[in-house]
Amino acid sequence: MQPPIPLPLGRLVPPLELFTHPSTLHGQAHVARVMVHAFRLITATGWHDEAPRLWAAVYLHDLARTHDGRCHRHGADAMQRFDSMPELRELFSTGGVADADYDIIRTAVVHHCLLEELDRSHPHCRLTSLLKDADGLDRVRLGDLDPLFLRNDESRAMVPFAHALYDGTWGRIPVGDGHFEELWSRASGLAVNEA
Repeated sequence: MQPPIPLPLGRLVPPLELFTHPSTLHGQAHVARVMVHAFRLITATGWHDEAPRLWAAVYLHDLARTHDGRCHRHGADAMQRFDSMPELRELFSTGGVADADYDIIRTAVVHHCLLEELDRSHPHCRLTSLLKDADGLDRVRLGDLDPLFLRNDESRAMVPFAHALYDGTWGRIPVGDGHFEELWSRASGLAVNEA
């Protein structure tokens, strides 16, 4: 499977220096696994038009965390930080994100860490649910993934893969340059029954 974004694998996840808080829980390795889940969800749901927006949302979602505890504002902080980084807008444009996409990306990133859900009729609900589910699948690293909290049937079917991806890669791939390339290669080779 090829990622749906036409960029080199190494550019699909944030480099270490972009994270406000260096973290093993919410840093590059987490975002890389969330990216794998996001790309797989695009394929599973068939919502290919969401690929560039979901990629940008995953890329941004934890950049502005200042700690690893419960935090309901880091999504809004990430978007505020993004507004001051024109180089990211340029990167996202190269990957297929249009200027008109930023309202929906902003909604998804801000809401990914809020407890309240968007109403199913909200025009940004689909992207937000994809981001929340891709992020939620990596809760296996915390040992508290509850499939009942996932929003899409396709996400619930991916729980065995989420466990296999984490168990097979955690601590085995150094973060930094080359991390996502190695993770993607290993993820592509995982054989997991997702019924």
